[in-house]
Amino acid sequence: MAICSLCGFEFEPGGAACAERGCPFAGAGCRTVDCPRCGYAVPDERQSRLARWVRRLFAPAALEAAPRTLADLRPGEDGVIDGIEGDPALAARLTAQGLAPGVTVHLVQRSPSYVIDVGETMLALERRVADVIRVSASTSRARADSSTPTQ
Repeated sequence: MAICSLCGFEFEPGGAACAERGCPFAGAGCRTVDCPRCGYAVPDERQSRLARWVRRLFAPAALEAAPRTLADLRPGEDGVIDGIEGDPALAARLTAQGLAPGVTVHLVQRSPSYVIDVGETMLALERRVADVIRVSASTSRARADSSTPTQ
């Protein structure tokens, strides 16, 4: 099974679908995968060494774009909550405490428990809770030092 990166259509590459569209290389070792819905073509990584090499070359960038959880952040790093997975009751409790999609959080520490800043609130979370909160990278924001009085 393959999923088209352009339109998201799931299909079985090659074979009869290519032959029906009149592709002359349908049975002769075609080196591309064509989406039957939109026609988007990409190199077949199973048959092209160059395509496999390019995938390995850019693999670190692809890993950075992978979904992360709050547990993956480093102390001092900010993240924006994308969603809360798992138990709906836990998601409701976290939302009531201000952890909702779109909210920026700042990880203060990871051990002995995860301590995060959410606006003017500090929360301590267990590892199992930090594992179900999906976050994306956030641009650094200016943090006010709480020990300095504001005027």
